[in-house]
Amino acid sequence: MSIRSFIAIPIVKEQANALGDCSAKMAYQDKSNAVRWVDQSNYHITLAFLGDQQESDLEELAEQLDEQLPDVGSFQVPVTHLSPFPESRPKLIAAMLKKSQELIAIQQQVVSAIHASSINFDKRKFMPHITLGRYRHSKNNFVGAIPTNPDVTLDVTEVSIYESILTPSGAEYEAIFRLPFDEFEFHEV
Repeated sequence: MSIRSFIAIPIVKEQANALGDCSAKMAYQDKSNAVRWVDQSNYHITLAFLGDQQESDLEELAEQLDEQLPDVGSFQVPVTHLSPFPESRPKLIAAMLKKSQELIAIQQQVVSAIHASSINFDKRKFMPHITLGRYRHSKNNFVGAIPTNPDVTLDVTEVSIYESILTPSGAEYEAIFRLPFDEFEFHEV
């Protein structure tokens, strides 16, 4: 069975709520309905988009991640600002994150685990962010104010492999493997 999947860092509920408050303020100003706002339960930091993969390949990848990330400890990463993203041709409104050494190291270890699993994946440049909303049409721009200093610091405590289920109202994400940093053995969900 093919599973549309990606690897990401989940966002702790309290911190997702704080970002959700920022999104709600922007959504209130979005009179032209230019943005489809992401439900805060779907907030995450994507480390790698895998696309359609076989379940057995994802199991092997979870084992590789377990080997690649054994010494990782929890850490924090601040949200630096909220912004249209990418800046040249915005498709999203995102919470941009500080490119900390820990975050970059985890992303590189994830890529190493993917290569060791011989999985093909989307090799885009890593720009750490959380998608808060997606522009519906390029013709409609969000004209509301974007809060500049959200004052949110994220707790990074695990990496998960997610299934992305496409629905008419947008994608829904479900963790299929969780790799918590404190007790680093993979847990099938």
